[in-house]
Amino acid sequence: MKFSFKILSLFCLLSILLIECKEDDANIFRAYAEGKITYSDAKFLEDPIHLVKDKKIIAETYPKESGSFVLAGPYDKGAYKLQLKNFKVKSFSTDTQGCKISNDSLSIEIPDGVTYVIFNDITLK
Repeated sequence: MKFSFKILSLFCLLSILLIECKEDDANIFRAYAEGKITYSDAKFLEDPIHLVKDKKIIAETYPKESGSFVLAGPYDKGAYKLQLKNFKVKSFSTDTQGCKISNDSLSIEIPDGVTYVIFNDITLK
């Protein structure tokens, strides 16, 4: 009886320690981007849209026929991009301050600290 009580106590203690050592999920954030893209070439629908941080793809989706999209991926800090594969961005509109078209026009740069952005319209060249 004493032996089984000690094993149960040890198991409970180890369980508590493992739970306490687990990374806090409250510190894990996600980057969300959604919107609508206006396009004239239907080939645009065949290419994925990415969220990219530090040259790594953190999210990928394909636009719907209407041009709408939703992306979500892991985010901790720093700027990231909404990136198109083969189509250049002519213009965009959003209420989020600090977003800008990259020098090569293949992406929209999203500033550090922004975890949710809605693009009312992205127009392609």
